[in-house]
Amino acid sequence: MALVFALMSVAGAWAAWHHDPRHVGQSGLRLLVAILLLIAAAVLAIVTTVKYMQGLSEALQFVLMGILVVALVFGMVFAVKALATPKSARLTTTLPPSAKVLTLHRDHLYAWGKYVVGFFAVCGAGLLIPGNAKYAFAAVGGIALMLALILLPLLYINAQKMDRALTALELNSWVHWQYSVPQWQGWLTIQAQRLKALPAFSLKHSWRKLIEPFVVIAGGVMFFSSLSWQENLFLVLGSCGAILGMLELSVWAARRAPEKLKAKLQKVAPEVFFGHDGLFCNGRFLTWLGEDYYLTAASMDPRPPRSLLFRFEKIVPNPYGAPQTVVVNESVLIPADGDGDIARLQRELVARCPSARISLT
Repeated sequence: MALVFALMSVAGAWAAWHHDPRHVGQSGLRLLVAILLLIAAAVLAIVTTVKYMQGLSEALQFVLMGILVVALVFGMVFAVKALATPKSARLTTTLPPSAKVLTLHRDHLYAWGKYVVGFFAVCGAGLLIPGNAKYAFAAVGGIALMLALILLPLLYINAQKMDRALTALELNSWVHWQYSVPQWQGWLTIQAQRLKALPAFSLKHSWRKLIEPFVVIAGGVMFFSSLSWQENLFLVLGSCGAILGMLELSVWAARRAPEKLKAKLQKVAPEVFFGHDGLFCNGRFLTWLGEDYYLTAASMDPRPPRSLLFRFEKIVPNPYGAPQTVVVNESVLIPADGDGDIARLQRELVARCPSARISLT
């Protein structure tokens, strides 16, 4: 069963890779061979380092091995990204010396940084607890620290690249639309209303959909667990209760989403940029053929007021199976003097995204 699950995951990942329009014409076998060679080089580096570290103290061996692992992870990530990203999907990051680089993506990363600092503060406070409980905080904090040393620099480098690409987009855009304050305020209200009108999960109407997963959980626990029936019952009720709690939390978040969206967009400049690398609107940079999003369709939005509708897809890794594709729709209001730009957008997008369905005119 594990082998079948693994094969299905690999097949799903391969299908998702070929479905991604960025990889049209790329050789999957060549990429696979390159990744295997990188893995072999990493293993060789670890084996060689272990051989030459013989005789050193355990503490020094641990430090050196940690530095090597971090360096190898960085090297592997950047090498695989460089190999897997075709030339057509590479973002423009070259800027004139006088350009002031935007900080949008790095600001988002800094905002999350306070939660990371808070987490480590809690772990540090846990070390002051007498008894064995402090070792649990030490273990969790140690694992989190290793992950932070690897992930935070990678996230920062990626955020910096996106900021440079966004700066280049604004400096050399195809089309730049600006809106008056009344236009923008009306558009914010419409977007919030549209989000509010989306169907939300309701336990009252959708409880039947939960029967199957609850039965599977109960059956799995009762069949595979060696605990007593009281403990199994507690485990089943706890698991099902956690699922219900997360669903209710998502419903609560969905109710707040329209007002949160409107409050967020109140802080965004009333303008839109279209350029070679993507679309910047509503405070979000969506790339035509980037690492996060890619365009699959663009058309006139049939809903009033006159606007354009862009359909993006994002392949999200799934540790439990094949990657999932998430659809993101973005509407862009057409200003009163924007009709003359639509023909150029049609022409530029057809050339830039040959795999997407473009019908703006």
